[in-house]
Amino acid sequence: MDGLSATGAGLVSDQRLQQVIMNNISNLGTPGFKNASGQLMAFPEQLLQRYQYGSNGAGAVPLGTVNPGVLFQETVPNFSQGLIQQTGQPLDLAIEDPLNPGVSVYALTAQGGAPGKTAAAPAMVSTLSLVVGRGGVIETAQGAPVLPVNASGAPIADARVVVNPQYKGVTLFGEAGSPVIDAKGNSSYIIVGPQGKPIPLQQGMPGAYFPVSSSQTGGVHSFFAVANVDAQGRQSVALTRDGQLHVGPNGFLYDAVSQRLLGVNAQGAPILNSAVKLNPLYQGSSYFGPNGAPLRDAAGQLSYTVVQANGAPLPTASFHTVATAVSTLQPLGGTTFLPTAQTAFVKSGAVIQTGALESSNANSTQNTIDMLSVYRNYQANQIMAQTIDSTLKLAVTQVGVVTGL
Repeated sequence: MDGLSATGAGLVSDQRLQQVIMNNISNLGTPGFKNASGQLMAFPEQLLQRYQYGSNGAGAVPLGTVNPGVLFQETVPNFSQGLIQQTGQPLDLAIEDPLNPGVSVYALTAQGGAPGKTAAAPAMVSTLSLVVGRGGVIETAQGAPVLPVNASGAPIADARVVVNPQYKGVTLFGEAGSPVIDAKGNSSYIIVGPQGKPIPLQQGMPGAYFPVSSSQTGGVHSFFAVANVDAQGRQSVALTRDGQLHVGPNGFLYDAVSQRLLGVNAQGAPILNSAVKLNPLYQGSSYFGPNGAPLRDAAGQLSYTVVQANGAPLPTASFHTVATAVSTLQPLGGTTFLPTAQTAFVKSGAVIQTGALESSNANSTQNTIDMLSVYRNYQANQIMAQTIDSTLKLAVTQVGVVTGL
């Protein structure tokens, strides 16, 4: 990549960053909005060498390295809790996540067990305390072995994360949970599969690893489940933190962008073909309990029921928030996220506050500072591109011109 191309890549990256920041600023007043930041990826550095004309590559003199520019890689939302503000409106709901500082890990819900033995389905939990158990297996404080994941983020069945006895370092986990390598090249941990066979780790590349993330960019968080309809009319489960609900003509509850609110099953997973229907005979002032359960008025009328989309009752379903690891979600726009193939739902421990909304966690001051910084960087790249263009023009118009004839 030449200098002009690298500068152009920088201009495009700055433009994408500016779009992310402007989206944050435009959603300062959107309930449940999560501030996002743009992540850049640098192209590999290139080695510059000087060759003498006619040397056929022999006797090259290294001149140093050059960074050929950056590429806009992805947008990363910040899932920290926004301030909860009281509105007094009975259909305004705010999600109050349980305290979730530190790291988020995959852990088994079954009673330990050696690799190769049948275990229950993995559940995503947040934990601060990890211990080294029997055989060097890394466990939660409750004794559940942590579960590694593959390159796609899906849990590896019957695998264990084991401390490498040859490792002489201090820290077990690097960035995002990758293993740490000591001075002699020993990995801090190994992943053992069924029958005790090691699963190879790929350093610096996607492979089996133990996921660790902060509660801001990762971890298990709670959402309202809604029905999203794409351009082709297909429905799928979507997740939102915006609790501004309203009642449709059929008595169903919808979110701020008219996505139908969904009920959940006994395992805490959303039911796509469901709806939350208010009872028109209910005379109470509030509709939801702290755990999302319906309330009864003085006459014994329930505030709402969970029904199928055609209105038929779903007696085993309930309404509550759903919880999942946010690293498996894909931003859809606004306050909405889409689950992926790696998304697994677990029972939520969040509390629902009625008559309140969660404020956007976007900071106007920080986003304004970031916007000015990106603007100045864009100007610098623009000046550099003009300078390179002028130099090339000078070379084309004047180099090789014979004067004085």
